[in-house]
Amino acid sequence: MSRLLLMLLLILPGSAFAELDINDAWIKNLPPMIPVRAGYMTIHNAQTHALSIIAIRCDAFTSVEIHRTIERDGMMRMEPVPSLIIEPDSTVQLAPGGLHLMMMNPTQPTKPGDTLMIVIELDDGSTQSLKLIVKK
Repeated sequence: MSRLLLMLLLILPGSAFAELDINDAWIKNLPPMIPVRAGYMTIHNAQTHALSIIAIRCDAFTSVEIHRTIERDGMMRMEPVPSLIIEPDSTVQLAPGGLHLMMMNPTQPTKPGDTLMIVIELDDGSTQSLKLIVKK
């Protein structure tokens, strides 16, 4: 069995195990009556090919979308980003005032120090789980 696994690891291309390096994933704690939260993180793609995030899930919210903040007609607005492409050997920052996760309708109250699990789905069908920290 271990020989078969080793052979598969040697035969399959590295992209079959493509993962993003994600750091500093967090959301700010807000009162339960506020129906949305913004999530932030730093995403690095160390692969030799682009990776696209096409969906994000978190059991603590009914839906999670990637949004960007833009200025249009003198007003700041947020709009959904259908997929977030991270080019090879590049970093994308999700930060206040720019790209961010829009996390809607919490299914449970949160408090500073809580850890929430999110699942990122890539366009190649793979998924990646990570922890998101609730900050004060």
